Amino acid sequence: MARKPEYGRGSHAFLEYVQFIVKHPNYAGMPDLYTDDGGIQWEAPSNRGSGKYKDTHHRRRDWWRKKALELGIDINAGEWISKTAKLIHPTKRKPCKTCGRVMDIRYAYPNSHLLRRLRSLPYIGDDFPLDPLEHISDLVERLAEQFGDRILTDLPNLLRTGSISPPALSTIEAWLEWIETEYIPREPQILSPGAMSNAPDRLDGFHSFNLCCRSTSDTGRTKDNLQSYTTDRRVFEYWVEGDWVAADRLMGLLRSSKTLQQEPCLNGHPGPCSADHIGPISLGFVHRPIFQFLCKACNSAKNNRMTLRDVTNLQAASSEGIAVASWYSRELWRSRNRSVQDDEMALRLSKLLRDNRHTVMALFGRLASEGHFAFLCTFLELEHAMFNVEFINVHAEDHLTQFDAMNRSPRTTKYGIEQKARRIRVAFAALRDYVEKENRNAFVITTPQIESKIEEALEALRSAPQEIRSLDQSLQNLVLALNTLTRPAIFAIFWSWKTQ
Repeated sequence: MARKPEYGRGSHAFLEYVQFIVKHPNYAGMPDLYTDDGGIQWEAPSNRGSGKYKDTHHRRRDWWRKKALELGIDINAGEWISKTAKLIHPTKRKPCKTCGRVMDIRYAYPNSHLLRRLRSLPYIGDDFPLDPLEHISDLVERLAEQFGDRILTDLPNLLRTGSISPPALSTIEAWLEWIETEYIPREPQILSPGAMSNAPDRLDGFHSFNLCCRSTSDTGRTKDNLQSYTTDRRVFEYWVEGDWVAADRLMGLLRSSKTLQQEPCLNGHPGPCSADHIGPISLGFVHRPIFQFLCKACNSAKNNRMTLRDVTNLQAASSEGIAVASWYSRELWRSRNRSVQDDEMALRLSKLLRDNRHTVMALFGRLASEGHFAFLCTFLELEHAMFNVEFINVHAEDHLTQFDAMNRSPRTTKYGIEQKARRIRVAFAALRDYVEKENRNAFVITTPQIESKIEEALEALRSAPQEIRSLDQSLQNLVLALNTLTRPAIFAIFWSWKTQ
């Protein structure tokens, strides 16, 4: 029977990790592994003054010393024990005991120095989310998706440190390979570790809580809050319809163009302006390559609400045969948009669409908890990853983005496969975090009739052919691999599917 993915937080994910570590051969011979009652002795603090296990800390330190010598690590050099812990860790990833978030134990997350460098770039505005909990490889991929060759040119200076001079690489594939194999292992000063070393106090050699729960300063803008914002944004982007490659590329062109940024705001305010989805993707509108120009204050104030002007603009696009709403919002949009006569009615429709989106995300979480990954992946628009997109003569007309042509060409490298793998990984991780967040200002809409239809659909999925169930299991393994595999290993799995 296929194992269901765990969408629980904190302790459950951490317990699975503990079980994995204690059985792994890398930790064979660890002293006092189990207590007399059969429980795992994960912690071995140095301040135990009495009892049967008062010397466990010292015995484990001797174990780490012998392990270091086996690996050729100089035990007289600084940080020898943390180097040993990082080297023998079988996955280089662990869940946080507090919140369950899986993070890389290595120096792989942008700290304040790198974030300042990024903010200093003329094309990185406040509308480009920067998350201190985003893996550096994912961040670089996202930058490349939006800013193309320009960011590749700036990466050497962005990633430079006193001891590391990055090479001038011409492709995103080459950069990702260098970051994984050369940059992260050298522990650059502008990156932070996902987990701090704590050997021999902890059996695996690392603190039980990760970077995500290590800081609670600056209330209102904590890393947890920033991650919540980024997670929600990803859920909205990843689970709506649309050519996300084209939309991301166009948004990057707007962010990197000094001329376009100085376009006046739709509401008459002076620039700089940012790209705004006319129909908010947070309400289920299509992530499509057309934006309107709003200044920072107007964009922030709009949030996930529409005005009468937005509705009118979307109505005009619909009348031209353009799909503006994703499948799950389309019928609600179709049936209610003509009733909008003023901003107040536009706000009411926005609230209906918000609850509708929240209901669908809750349903997706339910499907994921039952392991129906193949079915869910059909909503991720993965086919767009296999194309490059270039725009010709991007300009502004009537506060909207315009271009003479959009050229799409098939990707000739493995990067498209990497993009698919990343989209699956991030989409399901964001979905998991989204459905587990409590106290949202939205409602799950349910009736006996709706529940009956859902159960009918679930029964159909449960009776799917063996080929689909096998694919479900493979995709489930890919998602669960976040706990046990490195990024290159995850990519290798996905590439093997492509070549079979």
